[in-house]
Amino acid sequence: MKARLEPKRVKGKTSCRTIQEELNDNPYDNNPKATLSREKFYGDLKKASSELIKALEQACPGCIEDNGKTGKGKAFHYIGELDDPLAEERQAIEQKRIEDYVDFCKASAGILPMSWFSAYFENTQLLLDTSREVETGSSLIRSSLEQNLTNIDLLPVFYKAIANKQVLQFDYQPFGQEPFTLTFHPQFLKEYNGRWFVFGNADREPYQAYNVPLDRIIGEISFVKGIEYIPAEKGFYQQYFKNIIGVTHEEEAKVEQVVIRTKSEYQHGLLLTKPLHHSQKEALPFGEHDGQWYGEVVLTIEPNRELRGKILMYGESLEVIEPLVLREQLRTTISMQMEQYKL
Repeated sequence: MKARLEPKRVKGKTSCRTIQEELNDNPYDNNPKATLSREKFYGDLKKASSELIKALEQACPGCIEDNGKTGKGKAFHYIGELDDPLAEERQAIEQKRIEDYVDFCKASAGILPMSWFSAYFENTQLLLDTSREVETGSSLIRSSLEQNLTNIDLLPVFYKAIANKQVLQFDYQPFGQEPFTLTFHPQFLKEYNGRWFVFGNADREPYQAYNVPLDRIIGEISFVKGIEYIPAEKGFYQQYFKNIIGVTHEEEAKVEQVVIRTKSEYQHGLLLTKPLHHSQKEALPFGEHDGQWYGEVVLTIEPNRELRGKILMYGESLEVIEPLVLREQLRTTISMQMEQYKL
């Protein structure tokens, strides 16, 4: 059946064809051998139906059941409770204006390292225009972190190696140690406190999630052939960073509750709007408790050097109550600092 009714001329006049006339022209009625697979856009529809089923399963798992058959007799049935399970997808607006994309790229040069921007827009007018805007101070957005680290130009190199599943080899020198050659399967990039790290599988312990700061790489990077790339398991790095601040898992550290006391109403409010970790929850609102004024927040986290650094950054405004081990570590650090500033 045609998708719409076509007007036709009848004795010099235009009239609309009736539904019955359209049904009479149905090729499946007049031709018993005609099949849906002969329709012009059948192939596109077939591909779209499989993608639609995947999208529905992702949006609401278990909402699709099949009839248990295979081949041509296989059929699917939606059994979900939502009337419109793909409402968000349908409401999404596709970015079609190239001008908007160009403006976005120019603005991103104020946030991302310029070397990253240059790697993807090399020899383009866009790069020249953006570089001039940055040099003349005409850009409208900028990160507070100056992305001028040693080897920051390696960022796009590692990104492409991850995307292309390529094994790399380079010389790496940890702080205070002799350099050594590392065969590396890059899997994930993470920025913390203005410093970039690449994580992956290495030929030395720890084999998985080996951590390499880009600024500790020495010399050239080469691509290794003949070694099969080892990818990360799906969701591995999401879980790896879930319970820590920064990038460090310390030996024998475990996930536990950290109780932090705030010493001013301002600091308490600031900590609520800018939490130390995604697990942070308010345990006590700021106010008078047992004759003292304070508030408390609780973090479910694995304590590490990055957490200690963040707490120390707030000075006398924060006090760790539990765990006692973390409290003692901070006490030792503060005592050593006070010793340095003795008159």
